[in-house]
Amino acid sequence: RTAQPVSGHNRRSTSSLKMLAILSTVALSVSAVQPAPGLMKLRGGMSLGPLNPGNFEGGMKVAAAITAAGAVTSKYADVGETQLTKLFSGDVWNTNLIISIVTGVTSTVVYSVGGSAFDAAKLTAVLWAVGLLSKLKNNDFDVGTLKDNPVETVVAAAAAYLAFA
Repeated sequence: RTAQPVSGHNRRSTSSLKMLAILSTVALSVSAVQPAPGLMKLRGGMSLGPLNPGNFEGGMKVAAAITAAGAVTSKYADVGETQLTKLFSGDVWNTNLIISIVTGVTSTVVYSVGGSAFDAAKLTAVLWAVGLLSKLKNNDFDVGTLKDNPVETVVAAAAAYLAFA
């Protein structure tokens, strides 16, 4: 029996999952020194092992920067795709870019008007949830949509856990 060819969608999902794993590994390696467990309680953060809200947010910002750089260089500098920009292209990473821009602009506006403390992690988690719920709605709330978009589902769940748990 011969192997069935992998569709473009499944290949992109697999590549995106691999890139999410690599991005998580890089984010984890950046924080070589972990704070004491009691310190996490004082500042109210939760973590998934060594992955904490700061690492997650930093990794997602890097992914957004790569997505933006790939789009800008492709359109305006006539630079072709690279393996890195291919990995960070597509629906999930475009959504991440928009969410990063929205939270960045919101943080800046709230800070500039002297507003109260603003939690970008919570806004990020809510925006990921809204994006995923919108996909579910567009597919008549078929739960298979979550399985068809594993990277987006994992990112939305991790963002919510790290922001609200």
